[in-house]
Parts: sequence; structure tokens; C-alpha cells
Amino acid sequence: MRPPLFAKLTWLEAKLFLREPLAVGFTIAYPLVVMFVIAGVFNRPGEEIRGVGGAEYYVVSNIAVVIAAMGLIALPPHAASYFERGVMRRLRASSVPATAVLLAQSAVCFGVAIAATVVLLGAARPAYPYPVPQSVPGVVLGFVVGLISFLALGLLIAALFPTTRSAQSVGLVLFFPLYLISGAAPPLSVLPSAMRLAADFDPLKYAVRALQDPWFGYGITVTNLVVLAAIGVVSGLGAALVFRRR
Repeated sequence: MRPPLFAKLTWLEAKLFLREPLAVGFTIAYPLVVMFVIAGVFNRPGEEIRGVGGAEYYVVSNIAVVIAAMGLIALPPHAASYFERGVMRRLRASSVPATAVLLAQSAVCFGVAIAATVVLLGAARPAYPYPVPQSVPGVVLGFVVGLISFLALGLLIAALFPTTRSAQSVGLVLFFPLYLISGAAPPLSVLPSAMRLAADFDPLKYAVRALQDPWFGYGITVTNLVVLAAIGVVSGLGAALVFRRR
């Protein structure tokens, strides 16, 4: 597909995304609200989480919540609806490849995730004066790898559950448990041992750490990036196989 046509397709997908209140609410409003609530609860003088104050901890961790909401809640029902309503079939008949449509949707998700992150950091600044990242390239790398991983996971959900309602339900059912045991809600240190063990299999935990570690000066932890990349590759290949068979 020629670049001008892909740009038009991406612009169309952006307008369609903004018409979906659930997607906009969960990617922009939800992380912002829970950041203020959770940070207010755990921002206690003299108490630290991973060596930083509660407010600083939750400002950064909720960027990962934006990533998870984009991949698990915003993308799956939108992509699945194209197959359910036959839109993808008609686009292919018009010589518009399905890959281009999915890439345009992913590009919109990237743009919205960046915008939601800017809104989150801007809104948090007056109330919680967080420090600047110790490693900006490390934070950017964690953000990009984490978002790609969750977008691939979202496409896999859309491939396996090809109706709007089922994809939306599965995404929501996955989002909240992953959020609660990732360290982006209650700190991992206050969770029971069984939940901390389960958190080792939570991709959102690795997205949280991939952002926090370079931000707080702990360096770029390769394990976090490798786990996220592996999830992205497996999910992307799985989605491609299912879409191809369909």
C-alpha cells in the first residue's frame, strides 16, 4: 500500500477510535483517576516503595496501565468488529490488505498511548512533583517494547474471539487481574505470597518494571524487555496464523 493511502487509512482509524467511549475512557481517563487515588493512598511521609515515594512510584507505573488498557481493552473489540461485520472482507475485495488495516489500527494505538502518557504526566506534575527519568532512552525503550507486546496480545485476542462483544469481554477479564497483581495497584510487597508468585507470570508486571527501572536509576533490566518481546513475538505469530487461516 502506498504511503498516502496508508496515511488516509490511519487518519480514518483515528477518527473511529475517538468515537468509542470505552476505549477513550480506559486509555486516558482510567489511568489518570487510579493514579491520583492509589498515589494518594500510598504517598505516606517516610515510606518508600522500591526506594522512591509512593507518588513517584505510581505516576510511573500508571504509564504501564495506559499500555495495558490500549492492548487489552481498546484494540481487541475494534479489530474484532472488522471481521464480525465483514469490513475486512470488503476491504480485501477493494485491494486493501488486512495487514495494512491492522498496522493502521496499531499506529493509532501508539499515538493515543503517547498522548495519554503526556496527559497523565502533565496532570500529575502539580500534585506529585516526580523526578525526571534517570535514563530517557531506557524509558522510551521500555515503553515501545511494552506497547508492542500488549498490542500483539490484543490482536491475538481479536483473532481468537472474532466478535466485538467476546473480544471486549475477554480483554476486560484479563485486564483487571493483571492490573491488580502487577505492582501498578497495591505494591507487590503487600500481596500474599501466592499472588506474588502469580505476578511472575503477569506481563504487566514486566511492563511496569521496564519503565520504573530506568526511570528510578536502576538501569535497563534485560529480563523485563526479553519477557515482553517474547510475549509480543508469540502473540503476533499466533494472531497472524489465526488470521491467515480465517
